[in-house]
Amino acid sequence: MASISDSSVPLLVRPAAQVARLVALGYLSQATRTRARIDDPADAEGLHDFRVALRRLRSCLRAFQPELESTVGRRLRRRLRRLADATGPLRDLQVHRAWVEEQLPQLSPEERVGAEWLLARMAQVEEQASARLARTVLRRFPRLRRRLDRRLSFYPVPVSLAGSPPLELAGAAVARTLSAMSLELEQALARVHSIADDRELHLARIAAKRLRYLLEPFADELNGAPALIQRLKSLQDALGDLHDIHVFAGELREALQESAGEAVPQPPFAPSDGPATGAPPEPAVGAAEGIVALAGRLRQRGEAAFTGLETAWLGGAPSGFFAAVEGLADSARRAGQPPREIERKYLLRALPPHVLTCPAELIDQGWLPGTVLVERLRRVRSARGEEWLRTVKTGSGVSRVELEEATTHEVFERLWPLTSGCRVSKRRYLVPDGGLSWEIDEFTDRDLVLAEVELPRDELEVKCPDWLVQYVVREVTGERDYVNRYLAR
Repeated sequence: MASISDSSVPLLVRPAAQVARLVALGYLSQATRTRARIDDPADAEGLHDFRVALRRLRSCLRAFQPELESTVGRRLRRRLRRLADATGPLRDLQVHRAWVEEQLPQLSPEERVGAEWLLARMAQVEEQASARLARTVLRRFPRLRRRLDRRLSFYPVPVSLAGSPPLELAGAAVARTLSAMSLELEQALARVHSIADDRELHLARIAAKRLRYLLEPFADELNGAPALIQRLKSLQDALGDLHDIHVFAGELREALQESAGEAVPQPPFAPSDGPATGAPPEPAVGAAEGIVALAGRLRQRGEAAFTGLETAWLGGAPSGFFAAVEGLADSARRAGQPPREIERKYLLRALPPHVLTCPAELIDQGWLPGTVLVERLRRVRSARGEEWLRTVKTGSGVSRVELEEATTHEVFERLWPLTSGCRVSKRRYLVPDGGLSWEIDEFTDRDLVLAEVELPRDELEVKCPDWLVQYVVREVTGERDYVNRYLAR
């Protein structure tokens, strides 16, 4: 099992299994921080921020389901969904009550009677829903948080004796999911034709949120992502506004029935997990007039919101947006390809005098035991100080996959004894020439000098510079006898 650790390595070039857990743990941490704010009546946004953290966590688990399936099973996902669902009714009440309060100054005295009765009814149910939610979160969240934290802190790495395929990098996983989610949003928007398409609008809203939440952790690594995230936020806000309008319109219809003394299935605005307790306020005479006025204002708000959505997002308007998302997917895909080292190597008869005027490094390299995957430790001492690196290379010839990251002196010292009997030491001269950088290695533990040049592409033809050509015996690229790993002793 590999542990999750902090690193300066960009997320897109790290294993997808690791990045999925890092992102999920970040959202779990956000939910933990915002959980306490629910209990503070003065914190108007505490519940909202807790809900957003849970939504982001659930979206992450869904986006990276192949990478997380072995860690977060269906039972944990269901528990998280039920907890998130439990926060919805109270948040809806808070949003709707705030909107009604904003309308009060614009209502006539007669209309205000109904609006104030409505607010009293909502306040009563909100108080009961708040107490119920606090008990639910208090009971469920701590245990769920502990389980998720424990399971997400490690990830399995399969190793086969016959040779294991390389781990998929996050860039490849993000690219694949970006394309799928972009198509999902595009299709959802294509099914929206009018403000009455409540279900289609809701599905488009969910698709927009998922796409936004997938992009956000990688915004700094994908050029153009912040602008697309901002557009998605605007779309999400517009669709969320329409969703609130549809929900509240239904609640106003029930309130109108109750104000007229008609039976309704359950009191309006009651949370979905059970009816409110206690007798609701009796409707005042003329309450219906205020509710009808509010319904009219709500309808106007909905029509304006849909017009804005239609202009910006329906029809052919967002074609450029989806092309830009696919461009981000291509960028993520390229970042998710293992970095390749393209180089040519030459055997030299002696050290060219020209290199003695160039910067030099003292390098000690050792290889950890292994056959399928071999890891190299390297200590580099130069004018910059001392550095420690861990590297894995695969392949042979001109082009090879190379994965390298910095490590600490403490880690290096713990692992270095394991390389005993499989080490090389050399002095490396760094020689720039004609846009390329030559590395001349003078081995200090044997009589051997090699020259390497790293190339930007495979097909580039290399011509040895004048200061080097007379010292070249022959090219030895790909020859096992001159690979550092096999020179080690």
